[in-house]
Amino acid sequence: MAILFGAVAPLNAQYYYFGRNKVHYENFDWRILQTEHFDIYFDADMLPMAETGARIAEEAFGVLKEDLQHTITYRIPLIFYNTHIHFQQTNITPGFIPEGVGGFFEFMKGRVVIPFLGSVGKFRHVIYHELTHVFMTSKLSRISKDRKWTDTYFPPLWFVEGIAEFYSTRPDAQAAMVMRDAVLNNYFTGIKNINAVYGSFIMYKFGQAFMEFVRERYGRWFVLRVLENIHLSEDFNEVISITLGKPVEQIDAEWLEHERKKYYPLVTTHSSNALAAKKVIDGGYNFDPNVLIDSLKRKYYIVYTANKDGYSSLFITEMDSTFTIELNTERVITAERGREHESVHLFEPSLTVSKEGIAAFVTRSGESDVIHLYDLLKKQEVSKLRFDGILSISDPSFSEKGDILFRGINGEASTDLYVWFREEQKLKRLTADNFNDAS
Repeated sequence: MAILFGAVAPLNAQYYYFGRNKVHYENFDWRILQTEHFDIYFDADMLPMAETGARIAEEAFGVLKEDLQHTITYRIPLIFYNTHIHFQQTNITPGFIPEGVGGFFEFMKGRVVIPFLGSVGKFRHVIYHELTHVFMTSKLSRISKDRKWTDTYFPPLWFVEGIAEFYSTRPDAQAAMVMRDAVLNNYFTGIKNINAVYGSFIMYKFGQAFMEFVRERYGRWFVLRVLENIHLSEDFNEVISITLGKPVEQIDAEWLEHERKKYYPLVTTHSSNALAAKKVIDGGYNFDPNVLIDSLKRKYYIVYTANKDGYSSLFITEMDSTFTIELNTERVITAERGREHESVHLFEPSLTVSKEGIAAFVTRSGESDVIHLYDLLKKQEVSKLRFDGILSISDPSFSEKGDILFRGINGEASTDLYVWFREEQKLKRLTADNFNDAS
């Protein structure tokens, strides 16, 4: 059975999906690109992006070799897919891959599997993240072999994913949001109680924030020393305590003070969510809110995608005229129950609503994404748009004339802007370049 370390999106993947059968739609034309340290497997169509990934991987190898004082002597297999849809068809792991998984390191055979998600920046992040897992695993295996241990000791998941985030990305607005909310709303756990958020996206960001705190306070050498000291105790918190020369309780207190100094001043200039806004939609995970006003019937709606019960769906909620009181909620579409709506892409902008009440929303349907046009007021589907050569779709937006602008990824992993003209029923590609376009 494979042990997987993976990069996840900001929703605990455990919440997603019950049981799904993996369907293979494509016969890939596999090619191999060999660099100094990697064997890179990719579909022939995505050669330019595979070359970009190869350069990033070699760059990451050099950074991790220096920081972890370790090198890898075997060739590392990297498998690139041009979209998440193709990534979900991989046979590297037999399990179904949820929308929220952006890549993984398969421990037993040392393979790294990564899809291109429309952004070179995200691609770089995931390559660095997964290669950190490769280097950490290799270093710990070497330490075990040198000490003639029968088993290899691994740190807990929060540390494993924390260092992967630490080496793969700098603290950004999203990381700051997680820590700010935790500190100001009193659910900061410290490392002593971090299992309270085990396996969640919050755990990833707590782990990253701890590494940043230690880097600022004690130096970048900390990760290296912890890995080299892991044999000193079966209690990982004790390993950290020995490494830093302080009790875990004191380390947690210093870390909390460090975060408070960053975020407490905001209280003097900003109001809390509870005072500044009113929660109008509750329960589950809710995304892509759109306002719809039926002026003839004087009815007011919020249209959105959500996962409330394990299935991603499209919802419409009737509100009062002030948009503060929920009157009635209906589920328009439920995905993950058939080929027509295999999944709604909750982690990408996938819904827009015209002033006439037409919802354009993206779902995966078979081998590619499609755009569904649904009349919310008449409660009926108008049409389904599938475009040859476009595998992944996101960011739909209506024009005043009812045309739809969107972002698409083709088989070459090229991300470009497209417009579908409603009256002519024609598609036009607006950009064709190596830049990361978004509508």
